[in-house]
Formats: sequence, structure tokens, C-alpha cells
Amino acid sequence: MAMIKSKIVTVLLWCLLAALLVVGLRGAAEISRFSNISLRFSQPICGQTAHRTRQYSIECNGYNQFWPTFWHEGSAEFSAGVRTVQASAISYSGNAALVWPGRYVAGSAPSSVDGNGVAVSEALAHSLWGSIDIVGMLVYVDDAPRIVRGVFEANGELALLSFHIEDTQQSWTAIELEGGTQHPTRSHAESFAIASGLGRPDYMLMGGVITLARFMPILPLIIAAIHLLVMLIGFMGKYYPAARMPVVFVGFILFAIAVPFLLNSLPPWIIPTHWSDFIFWQELLQQANAGLREFLGATPMLRDVELRLGLLKQAVVMVVALCVCVYICAKN
Repeated sequence: MAMIKSKIVTVLLWCLLAALLVVGLRGAAEISRFSNISLRFSQPICGQTAHRTRQYSIECNGYNQFWPTFWHEGSAEFSAGVRTVQASAISYSGNAALVWPGRYVAGSAPSSVDGNGVAVSEALAHSLWGSIDIVGMLVYVDDAPRIVRGVFEANGELALLSFHIEDTQQSWTAIELEGGTQHPTRSHAESFAIASGLGRPDYMLMGGVITLARFMPILPLIIAAIHLLVMLIGFMGKYYPAARMPVVFVGFILFAIAVPFLLNSLPPWIIPTHWSDFIFWQELLQQANAGLREFLGATPMLRDVELRLGLLKQAVVMVVALCVCVYICAKN
């Protein structure tokens, strides 16, 4: 009876571990939707400077060059019918997915050439209309008319206000960069900012936390896979000794196949090409320290809060998954 209970507990623990890994992988996919390079400026960037930056990207023919999305965060008064709500607003010019990578439950985000569109959160839609079936409806934002293009998921009342990429009347305090080289570095982003006329940003938020979030669910997965392989080898050695070495050989082949995929998910500065070089580790620690300081030092925007909450959830899931994995390994 005790043995049956033990096996049931083991099966339940494996199911729990599998569920945690699925949650972790889904969380990593959600965090991966955030941009890898975010530049923040204390002094607002005028519309003419933003226009010249885009012209610079075009003149470079797009070869290994960044394309910028400009935005700033504030608040605005939204009116629809007899209802008026003061809510947070993110104004942007470019790719809305880089500014707020939310999921849309109706419609979509206004495009980069839409100067009259707006996307609202579910909470704001319910506050103004009592429904999310509002695509195409008119809303006044600080007394200026706009058309609702989509409704997205968010924790509070929030709206995304689009401005045409040729509009030079707005000013911006943040820039999201997309494109560039396959693995853009801090120096790439800084060189682009200086060469395009933006100047050196006050903060440069790189994708280190996104890489960390991707790696978190992989660690317990690797431990569980190694444990299963060891158990399989032990089982074969006990009941089928002749098949033990082929199983070991297949395990090494699978490991060799998996290594390139694991390394491909990491930025080049982490890949172990110079692990025996002490200077490599010193530079790695300096980059990590600089990135952490800027990540914590920059004034958090709403999207930064979402990213940090996602990272915190990933950390909790990883810790629980590691505890379950270690317990299963010790128990068996």
C-alpha cells in the first residue's frame, strides 16, 4: 500500500513539474514580445529630430540598421457619450507592438500611418462603453476625435494613441529599436543613436532580462531530462545490460543535437567561446552590472512594470520547479 501511495505521489509530482515547465515556457514567450533595445531620454526629442532619425535609417538602405519607434507616456481625458474618464495614455509613432506588447481581444493596434486611431484596454472600454464591441466607434481624447481600432488586455485603464510617422508636431522621451544586426549590442544601439542625431541616451535598456526569462524554464527542464536519462540508463543496466551502451550513445547524440538550439537562444556575449579567459568574465560581469543598474535606475513606465511583473512570475515558477525537480531526483 505504501509503495502504491509513493508511486502516486511521484506521478503527481511529475505532472506538477510538467505544468510548471509549460507555465514557464509560456511566460518566456510572453516576455519575448518586449523589444530588446529601449532608449530613454530625460530631455524630450522633438518631432523634427525623430523625422531626421527615420530618414537616416532609410538612407542606410536598411542594411543592418535599426528602425525606431518613438513614444512617451502620460495621461489624457477620454470622452464617449456622457461618460468621461481620466486614464493613462501612451502616444507613439511606429510599431505599437514594441510600445505595448498586449494581446488584442477585438480589432488591432493602429498602424504606423494612422494618425487618428486609438486602441484601448478592456478596463477603459468597459468604463466608457460598458462593452468591448467598440471597434470603429468615436472617442474624444482631450477633445480631439479619434476612432477606436482595437481593444487589448491590460490590468488598468490605458490607451494607445497613434501618430503618423511623418508627424513632426509631437515630442518623445523613449525609443524602441527593431532590426539591426542579428544580435545587437549596447555599442550598436549607442552608435546608431549618436550617428542619427539623437545623441547619447540617458538610459539604454537592453534585452538581458528577456534572455534571463527565456533561460529560467530551461534550467529545471535540463535537470529533469538528465535525471530521466540517468534513470533510463540504470533501468537498462539492471534489466537489459546489452542495451545500456546504446542508450548512453543515443543520449549523447540527443545532447549534441540540443546544444546548438540552447546556445542559439543566448546572446553571443554569453556563449562559452572564451570561458577560460578571465578578461571575458570581467567584461561579462561589467555588462551585467551596467545593464542591471540601468534596468533598476530608469524611471519605470507602465510597460516596464509589466515586464518586471512577468520576470518576477518567471522567477517564482523557476524556484518552485527547481524545488520539485530536486525533490523528485532525491526521492528516486
